[in-house]
This record gives sequence, C-alpha cells and structure tokens, in this order.
Amino acid sequence: MGGRPDREHDLDKELRDHLDRLTADYVKGGLDEREARRRAMLEFGGIEQIKEGSRDVRPLHWLDVLAGDVRYALRACCRCPGFALSAIVTLALGIGGSTAVFTLVSATRTAMLPFADPDRLVQLSGTVMRAQLERRFASYPDFLDWRAQATSFTDMAAFDQQRLTLTGFAEPERIVVEFVSAPYFSLLGVAPMQGRTFQQDEDVVSNPSAVIVISDGLWRRRFGADPRIVGRTIALTGGPFKTYVVVGVMPPGFRGLTDGAELWVPFLQWAPAGIMTDRNQRWFAVLARLKPGVSVGGAQAEMTAIGARLEQAYPASNVKRGVEVTTIDRELLGRVRPVLFTLLGAVVLVLLIACANVANLLIARSQARRRELAVRRALGASAGRLLAQLMAETCVLSAAGALAGVALARLAVGLVVGYGPVPFPSYFAPDIDRRVAAFAVAVTLASGVLVSLLPWLQTRVATLLPSLKESARGATDRGKGLRHAVIVAEVSLAVVLLVGAGLLIKSVRNTIAMNPGFDYTGVLTLAVSVPRVEGASRPAVEGRVLLERVRAVPGVVAAGLGSDIPLDGNAVGVFYAVEGEPSTIDPQRRPRAYQHRVSPDFFKALRIPIVRGRAFTQADQVPASTSVIVSEALAARFGPGQDPIGRRLKFGALNSTNPWLSIVGVVGDVSYRRLPRNPDGDPDLYTPFLDRNSQVALAIRTAVPPASVASAVREAVRATDSSIAIYGLAPMTEMVAQQTSRIRFVTWSMGVFAAVALLLALVGLYGVLAYLVAQRTREIGVRLALGARSAAVVALVVRQSAAVVVVGLAIGLAGAAALTRAIEGMLFGLTRLDPGTFAGVGLIFVAAAIAASYVPARRATRIDPIVALRED
Repeated sequence: MGGRPDREHDLDKELRDHLDRLTADYVKGGLDEREARRRAMLEFGGIEQIKEGSRDVRPLHWLDVLAGDVRYALRACCRCPGFALSAIVTLALGIGGSTAVFTLVSATRTAMLPFADPDRLVQLSGTVMRAQLERRFASYPDFLDWRAQATSFTDMAAFDQQRLTLTGFAEPERIVVEFVSAPYFSLLGVAPMQGRTFQQDEDVVSNPSAVIVISDGLWRRRFGADPRIVGRTIALTGGPFKTYVVVGVMPPGFRGLTDGAELWVPFLQWAPAGIMTDRNQRWFAVLARLKPGVSVGGAQAEMTAIGARLEQAYPASNVKRGVEVTTIDRELLGRVRPVLFTLLGAVVLVLLIACANVANLLIARSQARRRELAVRRALGASAGRLLAQLMAETCVLSAAGALAGVALARLAVGLVVGYGPVPFPSYFAPDIDRRVAAFAVAVTLASGVLVSLLPWLQTRVATLLPSLKESARGATDRGKGLRHAVIVAEVSLAVVLLVGAGLLIKSVRNTIAMNPGFDYTGVLTLAVSVPRVEGASRPAVEGRVLLERVRAVPGVVAAGLGSDIPLDGNAVGVFYAVEGEPSTIDPQRRPRAYQHRVSPDFFKALRIPIVRGRAFTQADQVPASTSVIVSEALAARFGPGQDPIGRRLKFGALNSTNPWLSIVGVVGDVSYRRLPRNPDGDPDLYTPFLDRNSQVALAIRTAVPPASVASAVREAVRATDSSIAIYGLAPMTEMVAQQTSRIRFVTWSMGVFAAVALLLALVGLYGVLAYLVAQRTREIGVRLALGARSAAVVALVVRQSAAVVVVGLAIGLAGAAALTRAIEGMLFGLTRLDPGTFAGVGLIFVAAAIAASYVPARRATRIDPIVALRED
C-alpha cells in the first residue's frame, strides 16, 4: 500500500489529466490553446482546492492534519527555544505538582486496601448522646445482640488492639496483638500462608484455647522462618496464659486492621468473663461485611432500629445509645484523605496559574504572528482550523511539560512518603499507575486546550483587515485587555494560596508556642512491661526500684512513673460523683474524667504546676490511700471562689460502694490526649501509683539532650530485671511532632505551592508589564521629548500596572475568605478570616506589583527619546 507521497502524486496526476482532457475538448471546439486552458481552469476549478477537498473526505485524514500540525509546532519550538523552554518548565511545575498529589489521593482509594472486596467492609461503633453525639466502643453483650438481630451483614467479628510481651529470647519484646473473633480473617478475605486461623469453638467463653496466629514478619524476625512453626509453643506475658500454640502464619504484608499487629489471639481470651457479660464495659470495635445489595445507609437504618430496641430492653445501660456504621476505608484512611484533597485543590490553583503564565507568553508571541495568522485567514483557513493549529502547538508544549512533570511527580511522591512528617499506612503504596497516567494525560490535554484559547481569540475575523493593513509602526496592542485579565486571574489564584499557607503557618507557630500544660522539652519517655511474680499478682520489680535505677543515670534530673503519660493514648476514662451533688443526675450526663496513676515526682518530671495544695508523698503510695489530685477544670465544678482542697469524690455513681477520695491538690490543665487541644472537655484526675501496676510509663527529665541518655536508661532498666520489656523509648518531642504531623505536612506542602504560585505570578506579572512598557516606547519617548520627568513616567506606569494587581488582589481576598473554610479545622489560635494574614498577603502583592512594574518602566526611561521616536 502506497504511502502519503504516493497518494499525493496519484491525486495530482489524476486531476491534471482531467484538466488536460477538458482543455483538449475546448481546442476541438475551435479555441486556441491559451483560451482553451483558461476556460478549462474556470470550469474545473482550482487544483489545490480540489486536492484539499479530496483530502477532507479521505479516511483518517485528521491524522495527517494532526501530524502536520505537530511537525509545524516542533519547528516553531525550535525557532524559539527560549520561549519553548520557559513554557515547558512552567507547565512541568503545574502538571508535576498536580500529578504528584493525585498519585497520593489515588493511593487512598478503597480498592487499594489489602482486603477482599473492601468496599463491602464496615465498622460498627457504639454511640451515646451526651452534650453531643459521641462515639463509643461496643460491649460484648451488645455485640452478641447486634450479631443475632442484624440481617444486613454476612457476619461480624469483634476486634481490639493490645500489647503483649514475647519472652523466651535474649531480650523480651513488646508486640502489638489483635484479639479477634473467629470470623475476623474470613471477613477480611485473608487466608493464612501456613496452618489455619481460629475455629468457632476456640472463641467461646466456656472454652478458651491458648492458640495464636502470627505474622510473616514476626515468624521471620524472631523464629528464623522455622518451617515447623505450626504447632510450636511460644511464651507471652500480659495475657491470661503463659504459653500459646501457634496454629497459623499470615501472608507477608498482612498486619490486621490496626496496621501494626504481629500476633492474633481469640477475642475471648483477653478479658475476664465478668467483663464479657457487663453491658457497661465498652472497649472494642466490630468488623462486619455487608451482604450483596445492602447499602451502608440500609445497614445504618437497621442498626439504628436494633439500638432503639436494646435501649428499651436495657434502659440502665443503653439509654440514649445507638450504633454507627462507617465504611472501613473511612476508618483507616479518614484522617489522610481530607489532607490530600486540600492539597489537590491547592495544586490545581498552581496549575491554573502556570497555564495563565504560558497563555500570556503565547499572547505576547501571537502579536508577532498576527500578520501570519491574518494571511492564513485570508487564504481560507477557518477559525476552527487556526484553533486546531494553536492547540497542536500548545499540546506539544504541554506534552513536553508533562514528561518532565511526571518525572518530578515520581520524585516528589517518593520524598513525601519516605521523609514526610505524616505516617502513612504500611499498605499505602502510591505509584504512577494507569489511573494516574490517565489523569496526567487529561491534565496535559486540558492544559493545552486552556492555554490555546486565549491566543485564539486574537484570530477573529474582526481583526483580519486591520492586521493585514497595519505596519509595525502603526500596530496597536489589541491583546492588552486580554493579558490584563489573565494577570488578574493569576494574582487572584496566588492570593488564595498565599492566604491559606499563611493561615497554616501561623497556626503551626501557635501550636509550637502553645502551653500544653507540661514541658515536653528535655524529657525522655519510655514504657516497660514488668513480669509478675510466679503465683502472685504483684510485679517482679517494684516501681520505686525502677525509679532509683533510672535516677542514678548521669544527666537525669527527675523521673516519674505513671500508668500513662501525656499523648501516649493510654488514658482511661472514668465516671465520678462529687459529694453533695444530687443523686438524680441523668446517667448519660454523669461527669467523666480521665484517671492517671502517678508517682510523687511525676508532676516535677513534666513540670505540671501544682496550683493549690500538694503533690503526692510516699505515704500516699499504698492501696488504702484516699488521696486524689484533680485538674483545674475538675476543680471548677465546685464553683468560683470555692476551695476544692478537702472536698470528696468517688468513682462511679453517688450510691456506689466505692470509697470516697479526698482532694489534696489541684494541678494545671494538660492537653493529655491530643495536641493542640483535648478532643473533649473532660478533666483529669490523678491517683497514687501502686506497685501492682505491671505496665508502667516513665517520664525522665534530663539536663542533657534526652537521646544522649537513652541507651544508659535502657541498660539501667535491663539491669534491674532482664525480663522487663522496654518499648517507646524516645524523646517526648517526637510524640509532640507526631501529634502535629498532619498540620505540619499540610503547612509544608501549602507553603511550597504558595511559593511556586507567587513566583509564577511575579514572573507573569513582570513579563506582561515589560512587554506592555516596550509597546509604549514611542509614547514614553514623546513624553520625555516634551519634557516629562523620568520619575513622573515611572509613576504613571507603576500606577497603571498596580491597578490591575489591586483588582486581582480584591478578587483573590474575597475568594480566600470563602475557600479557607476547607482548612478551618486545622487552624489553632486564630480564625480563617485572620485580619493579619489577609493584610500581610495584600501588602506582599502590592509590593510585588510595584517592583515588577518599576524595573521595566525605569529601563524604558533610559532610552534616548530620539531613538524612541524613530522606532518602527
């Protein structure tokens, strides 16, 4: 089959043959050769026009046209390499940034979860209506009722995360354990690599079995990938049994719903039977799988009805309690997605600014091509044909920018996941897959089309005749208004990004400068699991012995023990009653606080201020102690001006048999559970640390960098008893950094995007203003020749360009006031309409406009007026 040249040659030969025959017919009719040729050409028509028509009806002719346009675009880029490079780099920044963030967003899809049909998996959680609807965990009796009454699910499984100590090795290891009901693995659709998972008869109260399933990672790390691991007995402390039989090994990469588990135990082995029958003991979540055809909304309606029935049947424990059904992807990725979608919106603004910059470059370039485009129109090219050619040129630039952008995106994604402050799940594996590639292609084409539209507006028929007639001297800049509009858009978009970044930066600054109620600098934290004495309930090593060993480490200033420490997530909520209050309090409105068992020096180690009264003494460290210390928020319950010292409270209801506790001190409020503020307003209370606690947290204040004494502290604890498992050994600043990682990640990313946006906006502003000033060279020359001062000319140019920026600034500030609602939940210590931030961004852009216009204006005033007047 012949190629395109052969087809063109055959078509030309055929048309000329027809023309020759028609000419011969006229010659036979008596006309001379010249007149016959003229008559034939008039009758036949133009050969080139006929060729064009023939090509238009040829199959896949558009491919030939597109190929020609692309070749022309490549030649045009080679003729202007500086312009092409500027456009490609600008688009690479926009396309690369948007592709990188979309890659991260794509990795949070439900389909990316390492479970079978994850879109059918849901989590059931208990709820309670207090001052507002609060999420709670489930009790085991409620779980059994949900499982028996619900018809929307194929099955349900209870699960909870705890830690146990793996012993039998040179150094014990504290590992994450999931206690799960038997259907847990089948609901997730994950089968063991070796052995089996749990059977139904291993998950009933009357027949607890000491069996476990371990992860592939633990099997390889601790057991050397022993092929005979199934059936092997291993030792664990912290649970109801001392030894467990391994019945299965899970496949590589599986770490359970908590994404940290290395070992699984039957659910009913975790808690005593008494807790399993108490509806008021709510402490775990429930996994379920929707039946085919059942929606989340339908399941929620059914569970709401079941909750209402349980409330009627058990008013003492279930009043105002319900059930919440949420998709599992929302539970696992719910904190990551809003961050990434916020960044996706920000990077789209950067992409639009990049497109506007390139459009401005093309508009300026189209001024030089105006006569060329006008000639094309005069020769019959339609507006659509010119648009297609312009689109081909811009799409070539966009494609080159996309190639560079995708490489930039791959690098950026690797840096974010590997070194970013946000701890992504282990199964979070962003990659440039087909979905991301399709997004990149779509963005590239959209950018090409968007960039080409503005220059195309200058090829309208209305500009045809003036463009053909005008000389360079008489040319007017008909694109001036269009370029001004583009600059307004650029400034507006950049202002929105800068305001958002400014708010987040101030919020991070406020978070860092905040007072969480304790001093976390210079503090080393660790947690230990102390084994219990054989046949006794007390730990093998007393807490005071641990403290003595740790305090003896050089560089340690103070050390305190606690059942938990701020930000470690182990605080326990309790209900309490205050002496003298009415006994008819609504059960759902009973006061609640978080209890912490602490040693006397705990407050000193963390520098939690004693506001009133005293700290604990050694005399308080006995089981019969009735001393309690409360936070300022709890003391406020006694009313303003009331002295809480000596007042009494008890755990549970007012009529419970729990002993009364006397308040001996009041300490400052602490952000104990989350930074920058606690997720609820519940106060804290402190009771004396008792040596019956085997799970202990230590807060150690040092006179030297905490990390420098970490190894010495570890050795001191190990020297006390080698069977003690040590974990969580790190400076407390790392815990604080983890708490603020999300807002720091967003702030860092938004800051980068805002800086790029500002740079692009300034480059675009400077380029347009420099071009406009160059267009006014003759005018400036006339003004200077007539005696105008250079300062007056500069002021005129600056004033006119500043007006364009002010319009964009006003639009951008209005847009920012509306769009910053998306980040309102991340702000701390300021509102989304913070006047300082808005005013600061305004000043930045006003100063930028003055600087961008001053330089080209000043340059123009240095031109010799005679030279300017002669300019053609």
